[in-house]
Amino acid sequence: MDLDQSDFEKIIEFLSLENFFVDKNFNPKSIGDGQSNPTFLIRDTENNFKVLRTQPIGDLVRGAHRVDREYFVLKALSSKSFEAPEPFALCDNSELIGRMFYVMNFEEGDINFDPFLPNENLENKKKIYKSLADVLGKLHSYNINELNLPFKKNHGFMKRNLSLWYDQIFHDESKKDKEIEKIYKNILTELPSDGGLSLLHGDFKLDNTVISDDKKCKAVLDWELSSFGEPLVDISFQIINWLIPSGVLYGIGGDWKENGLPSASDFLLWYEKSYKEEVDIQSLRNACIFSLIKLFCILKGIENRFHQGNAVSKDAEEKILAAPAIKEVLMNSFETNPNDIIVS
Repeated sequence: MDLDQSDFEKIIEFLSLENFFVDKNFNPKSIGDGQSNPTFLIRDTENNFKVLRTQPIGDLVRGAHRVDREYFVLKALSSKSFEAPEPFALCDNSELIGRMFYVMNFEEGDINFDPFLPNENLENKKKIYKSLADVLGKLHSYNINELNLPFKKNHGFMKRNLSLWYDQIFHDESKKDKEIEKIYKNILTELPSDGGLSLLHGDFKLDNTVISDDKKCKAVLDWELSSFGEPLVDISFQIINWLIPSGVLYGIGGDWKENGLPSASDFLLWYEKSYKEEVDIQSLRNACIFSLIKLFCILKGIENRFHQGNAVSKDAEEKILAAPAIKEVLMNSFETNPNDIIVS
């Protein structure tokens, strides 16, 4: 996706008023898949690369594509020296170019899409996964009252979030999956109604991080789904990778050992040390069920949009084909002893 030249000129003028000066001779380059918030590489007048994030063109779903939300989160995390890009300027006046936008630092490093890290040796694989666990624990350890973010601090995030996803996909009685419905109703009663709140990333995974040359997480990207909620949301989204078979989405499955990766138990221990709290295994098991149901609903949503002919991600067909495998993992995990959920 290209950035309209007239829009770019307006962006340059706005940023100059914020004491951020853009190199007019460097054409913005689209980076990322551009399916959510269009993202462009730009350059300042001192030859430093920066990143421009905008909302998509056209009508937006209410509450979606909140680049202003991303900006405020990055601003708060920057004050904590957290591993995330530093933001520089936000335009929340959508009348300027028809949508909001902001500029942040460009983080050089590697973005890995293969969970097995085939180009890394055993030592580096451990370093990378340990760094991910350390950074996630660090994020969840922050006192949310000190972050000064304009987010609601309501308990019961997991229940609300799961109900939202489930009702969105299965609101039509004729489309309900009886097996999924049984698990959903059961787990909904097990999810916490109160308890500690943390700042959640909402989509914390390997390919949303930048890895430095020393094999540590340099920056966490894509904060548009961030909110306050139970930290179990993010950590369970990581742990299910050891439950999902290799070759299915980001699954590691039972192939972690032969590929030199740490176990789910290793990851959890590193996370707990950084978070400075132990995670209750029963609660984590319930959270894994939560994450698997949510993931299944996301995949079914992609399938629905695909059949309606609406634009979706370029790997939509792959995600649609993954849905039956995720359902199988979900059903097996629901019947499994909580202590056996965590692969060690």
